[in-house]
Amino acid sequence: MKKIERYKHLVSLDPKDLDAWVNLGDVYFEESDYFNALDCYKKAKELDPYSSEVWNNVALMYSYNGDNKKAIECYKNALKLSPDDAIVFYNLGYSYEEDEDFDEAIDYYKRALELDPTYIDALNNIALIYKEKEIYDESIKSFEKALKIDPDNVYILQNLAQLYYDMEDYEKIIHYYQLALELKPDNAKIWNKLGNLYYDMNNFDESIKCYKKAIEFDSYIIDAWNGLGLSYTFNEEFEKSIESYKEALRLDPDDDALHENIGFSYNKIGMYDKAITYYKKSIELNPDYSSVWKSLGNVYQNKKDYDNAIKCYEKALDITPNDFESWKSLGAIYKIRNEFKKAKECFKEASKWKLKVS
Repeated sequence: MKKIERYKHLVSLDPKDLDAWVNLGDVYFEESDYFNALDCYKKAKELDPYSSEVWNNVALMYSYNGDNKKAIECYKNALKLSPDDAIVFYNLGYSYEEDEDFDEAIDYYKRALELDPTYIDALNNIALIYKEKEIYDESIKSFEKALKIDPDNVYILQNLAQLYYDMEDYEKIIHYYQLALELKPDNAKIWNKLGNLYYDMNNFDESIKCYKKAIEFDSYIIDAWNGLGLSYTFNEEFEKSIESYKEALRLDPDDDALHENIGFSYNKIGMYDKAITYYKKSIELNPDYSSVWKSLGNVYQNKKDYDNAIKCYEKALDITPNDFESWKSLGAIYKIRNEFKKAKECFKEASKWKLKVS
């Protein structure tokens, strides 16, 4: 008999069995059935209204069901019965944080810490609130306190790295990601984040190494395959970039940006028909993507297929009329075709919008 059926059977035999109701609620909670869990815990509360643990469970289910107002009321009832329970103070803080009442949240997290100075989750949440409010010094203090308690906490190390990312302190970001990887060398997500960081720093050799490590441990991370492709593109290793983008497309064949990226690489190596195929697919998936229309126009221009190039540039300008590059390219084609009046009009528009952009 499954656990849920067993406890249902027990409460049917004795509807006043407090432990059976709590256990049944726990099983529903484990199965993410928060509404039935709430009903069970409420029944337990009726049987024992003086149990702070039961009040906490009821509150927790209200929180999971999105009713933070009732959750807060129940947590406060739990505290009346057990005023030294750090977990309840933490849960109250979390409910206030969910309601975006950050001052109250911090206050309750701090009260949890007064009762349990090693409460890492409370320190982490305080740090994240300060990070969100851009009070970085206080955020760093809370994260560092958490690390003194648990120096091998990979989650805290990642959060510190992300904090320093917001502060654009690349040396510290790398430091904390590397510490995390010393503890979890097979963590693909951290390798991917480090790859993204090196990519942002234009250090494409390092980003390639990191993306490869990410893929080694999890070949289903699309972002890593795409990042690898982009890094190869900036290193002008276009054949390798195409291979990487294609691996990403196997995971998500309907990603218009990936089709655009492959089109760019094929264009760079002069395989114009392939480039056209992928640009057209990108447009099929996202017809209002003006930059792809412009890129497709560039390919047709490279092929000296000026009629199609004009159509593409005009489509790009329908979507983004202030794109001076499309106006300039359009003017260049009309000049080649000796349509000087049209060319002059296009160059005039290009100049106008370039001045505004500048």
